[in-house]
Amino acid sequence: MHPSHPLPGLVAGIALSLSVSAQVWTLQNPPPYPTLLARRAGGIAYHPAAGGLVMYGGLQSGPTLTMNDTWLWDGAAWTQLTPATTPPPRWGHKMVYDSRRGRIVTFGGRSPTTTTTANDTWEFDGTNWAQVITPTSPSARAFYGMAYDERRGKTVVYGIQSGGIAGSGQQTWEYDGTTWTQVVTAFTPPGLESPAMAYDKGRGVVVMFGGYNGTPPGTDYRLTWEYDGVDWVQKTTANAPLTGYRTGMVYDDYRGRLVLYGGYASATVQQKTWEYDGNDWTQVGTGGPGKITEGYMAWLPTTGQTVYFAGSGPTVVGTVNNETWTYSGASTAIAAPFGKGCATSVGIPTLAAGSTPVLGTNYLLTAAGAPAVSIGVVIHGLDNLELSPGVYLPFDLGLAGIAGCGLEVRTDITVVELPVAGTFTHTFAVPNNPGLTGIALYSQVLLLDSLAPNGFGGMTNAMHAVLGL
Repeated sequence: MHPSHPLPGLVAGIALSLSVSAQVWTLQNPPPYPTLLARRAGGIAYHPAAGGLVMYGGLQSGPTLTMNDTWLWDGAAWTQLTPATTPPPRWGHKMVYDSRRGRIVTFGGRSPTTTTTANDTWEFDGTNWAQVITPTSPSARAFYGMAYDERRGKTVVYGIQSGGIAGSGQQTWEYDGTTWTQVVTAFTPPGLESPAMAYDKGRGVVVMFGGYNGTPPGTDYRLTWEYDGVDWVQKTTANAPLTGYRTGMVYDDYRGRLVLYGGYASATVQQKTWEYDGNDWTQVGTGGPGKITEGYMAWLPTTGQTVYFAGSGPTVVGTVNNETWTYSGASTAIAAPFGKGCATSVGIPTLAAGSTPVLGTNYLLTAAGAPAVSIGVVIHGLDNLELSPGVYLPFDLGLAGIAGCGLEVRTDITVVELPVAGTFTHTFAVPNNPGLTGIALYSQVLLLDSLAPNGFGGMTNAMHAVLGL
């Protein structure tokens, strides 16, 4: 076994102190918000050029009105933007930020009236909106789930109002900036309305939880699904939120996990916050925004907070407010698997965490299923998005003569280990330095094996870890 070693100095300079010890929702109270901000079921997404979260559209009540205004939350106040071009009024839509092209993307929704459903595609470049005419597109729909897959550069849409009794709610669509393409997967979740959906950047998968299907008698699902661009996989978790119907869910990039809030469970208010680290769901607190369905929820990287705005219910369903809440969570250490391995001469090896990377402790990684005679090369990296500028992960190692294998992590550090009886445990000593809190570490193992199908070796899955308390 290779001796333990400290976290190398190359991460020390980018450390960000995030020593939050508890989960806290805070109602923001700048000067009074304009009354016309009160709404529900619209879209919101971060745009760096705009300088904050861009919110568009939604449904007002008293009187009922579909909106087509654009607002910016910069972490301190709301400001109405005045783009030269703007989409028609709409609600029941979602918005995501396409980081490769610098555009916010939205699709369809109920537009331009409260009941008519659209299938148009619009983008916001930080200043103006523009409609994109695509050769193909999903059918008109609202109340779907949407996420942007940064590794593949694709916007993913799943679901439809009522869950798509006719079957359209079970369609997976992807948008690449030019057109929409329906993806046929081997496994398909049920047809869903308003599933909670977000991209887990740390593990490179779209996560979808819950949703509703209107086929009588109606089902409120509480299942977790993950989509890697090829197939949907249902994840078995020991715990799960009590509802995923009309909730909000975002990826907390500072802490490397998903945050889910609100919703109903059999008409019972769920004023609860849950987090998903890739292994399991954990309820981390009660209390928070009072309007617990159809709120605008997004991650604001400039402040390191989850933002929850407006929403509907629970006292009188359909009523809305103009409150803005922020959430900060505990910086606990996590570690979870992602990605795919490839075969050695004895099958596909695995990599698992024997502990989490708590500051001042040893982070243990165990590789199993190695050939009796092989050499393990442990790869650690600080990124799982790009191998080098413009070269995205996972990287096809067939281009390097290692056919059938993919590199999931950037190659910042490599350490040689020698398996014994097909396994070894790699020890990574994490410094007791609070400044390292929130640093992401990605790991994978290459097993050199001349008898492997490709004549070179195989790879384990990868691990995503976040250093913390």
